[in-house]
Amino acid sequence: MTLTLAQITDTHLLSDPDARLRGCPTWQTLQTVLRQVAPYQPDGLLLTGDLAERGDAIAYERLREAIAPFNRPAYWLPGNHDNVATAAQVFQADWLQGPAAHGLQSIDLGAWRLVLLNSVKSPARYGEGELSPTLLTALADTLASHPAQPTAIALHHHPVPTGIDWLDQIQVQNANDLWAILDPHPQVQLVVCGHIHLDLHHRHQRPAAAPIAVYGTPSTGLQLKHPHPTPDHHQPGFRLLSLNDDGSHHTRMVRVGEREE
Repeated sequence: MTLTLAQITDTHLLSDPDARLRGCPTWQTLQTVLRQVAPYQPDGLLLTGDLAERGDAIAYERLREAIAPFNRPAYWLPGNHDNVATAAQVFQADWLQGPAAHGLQSIDLGAWRLVLLNSVKSPARYGEGELSPTLLTALADTLASHPAQPTAIALHHHPVPTGIDWLDQIQVQNANDLWAILDPHPQVQLVVCGHIHLDLHHRHQRPAAAPIAVYGTPSTGLQLKHPHPTPDHHQPGFRLLSLNDDGSHHTRMVRVGEREE
């Protein structure tokens, strides 16, 4: 069997649904993306941060209402634009799960395990990310406790370079500490992030196990220009992640306007 997650990221919603962020009507583009998601009937939604541009409660409330009709579990984590406490308060629902107080949530998806990490650094000068020592310890304990279960890691900030200088200055600042924990655990199959507003596919090599796939996903609103842009790089999108019971996975980016395969 296969479990499918739709990753939605960097929605940057404003308190006024008619407002624009640097010219982008983020509420309208999110609605367009969600309509594109619906025909795929994912088993769950994965929201990887920067959900509200200024951390307003009303923005989180609108997001919760927008995804409720899917009637599926939703897993969220914060980005550097989010107000973590406000988001956690608004998202109190059985079908919405996010990181615990120590910054990590481990979720049993059946054949797979999903681990949510809070990579928000506080204070951060430019929106860069960091994983706290407490979180890293909890991550190591979680992986040691579930050695046979294929595992996907989700966080907001990218833990690998994109090749865009200014963007890579605000990635996870202690990414080496993250990889030092992940590398010895062969059950870790993939890492998925937001933050970069573009499509990224990277293979992180490790000495004693197969590479870890690292995926970055475009925003549902504003896009960054990829170093090697595609004709549709300006279109909002989302990522489909298909997790197979045998531990394999596959993924594809879906941009607004693409037809369902």
